[in-house]
Amino acid sequence: MRHQLTSHRKTVFEVVKESMDHPTARQVFDRAAQKAPRLSFATVYNSLKYLSDHGLIRQVSFGEDSIRYDGTLSRHDHLFCRNCHHVSDLMDMAIPSTNSFSLPAGFKVEEVSLKISGLCEGCQQAKN
Repeated sequence: MRHQLTSHRKTVFEVVKESMDHPTARQVFDRAAQKAPRLSFATVYNSLKYLSDHGLIRQVSFGEDSIRYDGTLSRHDHLFCRNCHHVSDLMDMAIPSTNSFSLPAGFKVEEVSLKISGLCEGCQQAKN
């Protein structure tokens, strides 16, 4: 399905696709405002919702109040530093098939993802 994106949605989409750090809505707004200064935060937020609802980007949640946006739609997982909140892609992680899980009858799996939380190398060094 081809989506006709408004210029604002296209700008937001491009920002997310270009960002490898899984930006928050605020970070997307700050970056998009450099390209389109008249863009409001509400427009960016609504564009992010539209883009994620239509499968053009993904929302990735890292706990309460921590939604990030990911432009990589291919199957991958994430490493999350609980100290500095940096998010990294973890590609090609071997996840068991859904047949190996003991799931309740009638439950339909739509997505399987893995989030690994811990401390990145920089935060570990700073702690020591």
